[in-house]
Amino acid sequence: MKYTVTPLTCGRCVRRITDALLALDPAATIRADLATGTVDADGAFDATSVVPALAAIGYAARPTGTPEAPANPGGCCGTHAG
Repeated sequence: MKYTVTPLTCGRCVRRITDALLALDPAATIRADLATGTVDADGAFDATSVVPALAAIGYAARPTGTPEAPANPGGCCGTHAG
C-alpha cells in the first residue's frame, strides 16, 4: 500500500520510517520517494498499524488517496522544528 508521509525530506527520514515498518514485519518491502513524499510498503500490516507506528516516531501518514492527515508540527526526521 502507498502512504503519504510528512515530513519525508531526507535519507534519515527514510531510514527511520523503514526501520519502523520493518519492526512491524521484518520481511516487508519498503520503497520511499522523497520527491513525492510517499512510501510504498508491502508487508504483513495495514494502515491500522502503519499510521500509529509512524506517528510514534513523529511522522504523519495516511494511505495515498485518502483525505489529508492533520499537519505534522515536526521538522525533518519527525523532530520538532525550532
